[in-house]
Amino acid sequence: MDFIVVLAKVYPKNGCRDSVIEIAQELIEKTLDEDGNIDYQLLKSLNDDSLTFVEKWETLDALKKHMASPHFQTFGSESEDFIENMEIQVIGAEELNL
Repeated sequence: MDFIVVLAKVYPKNGCRDSVIEIAQELIEKTLDEDGNIDYQLLKSLNDDSLTFVEKWETLDALKKHMASPHFQTFGSESEDFIENMEIQVIGAEELNL
């Protein structure tokens, strides 16, 4: 099975990690119901205040639709004052059946 993996590492401004997590809750709930979504999680680092969205999508088109969705756009606008920086990695992957 081929799929798309996204690792979106978010660096909240000092003291703003909990605000980003709170804003992300609705995004995560609605994204898990999207067609083409396989998995969507938000993980917090044990080493610093960063957060990482770990996403798995059936196709690149499904990911593009997600990025155009109202809940994704709302997260972006509501969280921008709380985020210092973000690094995004998109990986096309094929499952290994070991």
